[in-house]
Amino acid sequence: MSEVKMTFTIQGDSEGYITLECPFCNSEFKAQAGELQNNDFPVIDLFCPYCGLTSNRNDFYTRETVEKIQTMATNYAIEHLNKTFGKMARRINSSNRGIIKMDFKPLKLVNVKELKDRDTTEQIFTCKSCENHVKVLYCAGAAKVYCPYCGVDI
Repeated sequence: MSEVKMTFTIQGDSEGYITLECPFCNSEFKAQAGELQNNDFPVIDLFCPYCGLTSNRNDFYTRETVEKIQTMATNYAIEHLNKTFGKMARRINSSNRGIIKMDFKPLKLVNVKELKDRDTTEQIFTCKSCENHVKVLYCAGAAKVYCPYCGVDI
């Protein structure tokens, strides 16, 4: 079986930040899309700015993003099933002179939602160590904000 690559776009907020979600504490924060996709310094792991725990950057996708990825994969499989069974039905129905008949009703594709971040009231922090940026909800009582790229206390 061959490998399939799918691409999709997450439109950031008005400042180019996209929402991420910590796989440990489920807190949401925003990172600049350009910094996440920097080819000169590829980002492999991220730190949660709230709890400070680290994991692979793919683990920080929001539930909505994971849902979109799953929907795209489902639609890909549905398209291939429809194509394969459609060909099979045509071959069977045209080649056996009515001895065997195959009916096929194509599966319907699942609606894919567009991902667009909205502007919210997070505060932007710049890491003095790596100079990357993060947007977090900095509420009263929040003691620390960790850099999602290098993990230092901002």
